[in-house]
Amino acid sequence: MQCKLSEISGAALLAMLLICGAAYPESISLVRENGTLQVPVVINGKTSLNFTIDSGATDVSIPANIFFSLTRAGIVSPQDFLDKRAYTLADGSTELSQRFRIRSLRVGDLELRDVIASVMPSAGSLLLGQSFLSRLKSWSIDNERHELLITPSASSQPSLIVPRAASIRGTSIRGNGWVRLSDLNDPAGALYVNTTSFRGEGNLRWFSEKHVFPVHSEKWLGKWVNYAVDHWEFNCGDERAKLDARTDTYEDGSQWVADSHLLSSTAWHRIAGDAWKEGEMKLLCDWQPQAVT
Repeated sequence: MQCKLSEISGAALLAMLLICGAAYPESISLVRENGTLQVPVVINGKTSLNFTIDSGATDVSIPANIFFSLTRAGIVSPQDFLDKRAYTLADGSTELSQRFRIRSLRVGDLELRDVIASVMPSAGSLLLGQSFLSRLKSWSIDNERHELLITPSASSQPSLIVPRAASIRGTSIRGNGWVRLSDLNDPAGALYVNTTSFRGEGNLRWFSEKHVFPVHSEKWLGKWVNYAVDHWEFNCGDERAKLDARTDTYEDGSQWVADSHLLSSTAWHRIAGDAWKEGEMKLLCDWQPQAVT
């Protein structure tokens, strides 16, 4: 049916537009936080975070400390991890960042599935970037009313996503990237886990972690340690951990490898009170290994 808009009343015009399927923007109230207007966003149906709208950002961007909290709470799982990609920052520098899939991203009543997000290793704000904005028909900000106006696109399609969970060989997730879990400003340094090392059987989980120490903060056998790579075993049933292997790399480039005698003396221990280990255990124990049939 062709709609003729001339010589009809306002009420008739509204009815005609509805019949013709005209799309009306939804208005979402913005909140003022740290001097900027931000929009509430619900991630995977479980938590709401306030994002700054940034049309110059390629993806939805989440700082590492918040990403760690999401993984520790089970809101983001290892199956959501994607590849790493180089991003150009506002100052012109380039950083390699971990990408992951947000299975559900809701703004107001609009929900988009499989939105690509990236973990920003430098301190910053939560950014609602083009991986969300480009899938809308239109969007704008009403500065007087402090509202975000969004119109969904009928043809909106998710980006092509191949999660690491779709590529499982035996019981190990394939890939070759370290994912940072610790807060960027953590005085203890930086903690990474390697998703390619994840293995599991029953309640047991095995994985590798890397702890990068602040300069001149960790000493072992009289030498300053740059970073340590540890191989851990977790028992998800009784929440205990055991160290299986350790290699320290010193600031001068030399290495120390823990011998079998030292490792044999390590015992299963509980991790209560260790925020890093509690976060890793949550991440690993939520991951369910899939055996090849």
